[in-house]
Amino acid sequence: MRAIILAAGEGKRLRGITDNPKCMLEVNGETLIKRQLRLLEKVYCAPVIVVGYKYKTLIDHVGGKEFVMNPIWMQSNTLFSLLFAISGSPVDTLVINGDVIFREDLLPKMLEADYSACAVQPVDPTDEEVKVCFNDAGMVTSIGKHIKNSNMEAVGVYLFRKPLVRELRNHSYNLPDPYRLYYEDAVSRHLIVHPMDVVETSDAVEIDTPEDYEKAKKIYEH
Repeated sequence: MRAIILAAGEGKRLRGITDNPKCMLEVNGETLIKRQLRLLEKVYCAPVIVVGYKYKTLIDHVGGKEFVMNPIWMQSNTLFSLLFAISGSPVDTLVINGDVIFREDLLPKMLEADYSACAVQPVDPTDEEVKVCFNDAGMVTSIGKHIKNSNMEAVGVYLFRKPLVRELRNHSYNLPDPYRLYYEDAVSRHLIVHPMDVVETSDAVEIDTPEDYEKAKKIYEH
C-alpha cells in the first residue's frame, strides 16, 4: 500500500492568509500536510508527495519523504499531478488532496473497503464541491463537480485499488483536454468496470478559501 498526497497547487484564494502551499496552513498547532503524514504513519502507509508551487519551501517543511515534481503544475489540474505519481508499477494507493483536513478514524475505515473507495459526507451542494451519486448497494455510480442531483460530496480522500490505478495510468492521456481535468473526471469513466465503495465520514474540510480555513479551525481546534 502506498499513499499519494497531491500538493502541487498554488491556492490563490488564500493569498490574504499565506503565500506558502496551502497544505502548510496550520490547524490546532499542526500543518495540514504534517497531520496527513502522521495519520498515514498510523496505518503504515508510505507517502509520496506531489509538489509544484514553492516546492522547495514544502520540501524543507516536510523533509525526509519521497517527492514527485509536477513540472507543469501551472498549466495542469489534479489529473496530471496524479499521473506523474502513478507512472510506475500499479499498487493499491490512497490518494489524498493536500488541502483537506479529516477525522483521524477515516484512513483505517478506507483501508477496510473491499474495492476502491471514496470518502463522502453530506453537503449543501454548490458548483464548488465534487459530488457523488451512489446506488442502494453503496457503490459509486458517478463522481464530479458537474453533478447536480446529489447532496453528498467527495471529501478528497480515496482508495484506488491496483486495477483502477492501472486503468488511470494507461488511458487518462487519451481523454479530451486532459490538462484541464480533475482526477475524479477520469475515475468517473471507469466506475462500471472498477467498482468504488462509499465510506461515510463527517467534519472533513477542503480548505480553498479563508472561510474554509475558519471552518476547519472551529472544528479541529480545541
